[in-house]
Amino acid sequence: MIDLPMNRKEFLASSAKLCAGTCFCAIVGGLSELKADDKSDAPSGDAPDTVKPRAEKRIEFAEKWLVRFMDILGENLDEATFAKIMEENGRRCFSAWIDETGQEVQKATLSQFTDWVKENITDETFRVEGNIIHFRFTSAAETGEAAEAGQCLCSFAERQPKGLTGRYCHCSVGYVKEWFSRKFGRPVEVELESSVLRGDNWCQFRITVPA
Repeated sequence: MIDLPMNRKEFLASSAKLCAGTCFCAIVGGLSELKADDKSDAPSGDAPDTVKPRAEKRIEFAEKWLVRFMDILGENLDEATFAKIMEENGRRCFSAWIDETGQEVQKATLSQFTDWVKENITDETFRVEGNIIHFRFTSAAETGEAAEAGQCLCSFAERQPKGLTGRYCHCSVGYVKEWFSRKFGRPVEVELESSVLRGDNWCQFRITVPA
């Protein structure tokens, strides 16, 4: 159960776990669990310090695949369709994690949420202005530990593969949209205010909660 009130670490660790168990993220979810000392498929005669472990090579392949696939989508889809597809992937990412882990998003009114922010948040994770919520990913969902500026917290893009388009972040827009639509019991609008993959220090979102 994802409930209020709770501290920021618990809130983010329980209700904002990034991209677990679906679509693109399912691929890297498995890769991230492979240990660095996994056996390489290189000939046994190669010098150990010159051979990359299989896990590392698979991650590199997945990153190149991601960059290439995003480019293909961009070349064949108009901007609106590209954004729609990526947002839907993000929504399903959040939904899959909720279903697979048996979690629930505890509903709240905007007033209740605002009070919770005032009582519990002392950094820039949440800032509420009327019916507008500014949300920033400031912690790694897996550990609850504070993230560094410039750190991408998406499992599939955390190493920020060279050439990866910033439009990939539409996926996170969908993720946040599904999360807060469930929390407030009605659709919300989400805009990306800043993104690490687009050169900013933090990924931040503007969430509009309808009256």
